[in-house]
Amino acid sequence: MPTPLPDNIGEFSATRANELFESHKKFLEWRKTEWATRGPAALEQRMAARATKTTWRQMKGMDLVRHEIGTPGTRPFAIGLGYVLNFLSYHSVWLGTTYYGWLRMCGC
Repeated sequence: MPTPLPDNIGEFSATRANELFESHKKFLEWRKTEWATRGPAALEQRMAARATKTTWRQMKGMDLVRHEIGTPGTRPFAIGLGYVLNFLSYHSVWLGTTYYGWLRMCGC
C-alpha cells in the first residue's frame, strides 16, 4: 500500500507566496542582465574585449612553446623533450661527421 501524503502538501500561505514572488523577481532581474548582453552591439563589445586577450589557443610557434614551458604541469615534459631533441641533434651531427667520410671512401 502506498504511503499516504501529508495533509499540508498543497499549503500556500502568504509568506510562501511572498518568497516565491521575491525569487521570481530575482530571476527576472538576472534575465534582464542576460538580455542586455545579447544582440549585435553586445556581440561586437564581447568580441572587442576578447581580441585584447591572448589565450594559449591563440598562440603559435615560439610564443606557445614559451607559454607551455612556463606552465608548471608541462615543465617536466618540456625538459624531457628538450633533452631528447638535444641528444638526437648532437648524435646526428656526430654520425654525419664520423661516417660521412667512410661512406664516401667506399663509394656508397
